[in-house]
Amino acid sequence: MNRISEFRKAANLTQSELGALLKRSQGAVGHIETGRRQISIDTAKQLIKIFNDRGVACSLDDVFPINN
Repeated sequence: MNRISEFRKAANLTQSELGALLKRSQGAVGHIETGRRQISIDTAKQLIKIFNDRGVACSLDDVFPINN
């Protein structure tokens, strides 16, 4: 499981706001957060940049841990 929801909330973003930044719908963000939808490495990097730009320091390993 990923930690996108946790970092999104720490960045003080709603699913709709994050979706707008990613050019995706709120529903798509919800599916990404729950693991129902896979994302590309480019989208994952875009997520990390969005979070870091909003003061939430994180890396790919933080958001997508290998060991759950």
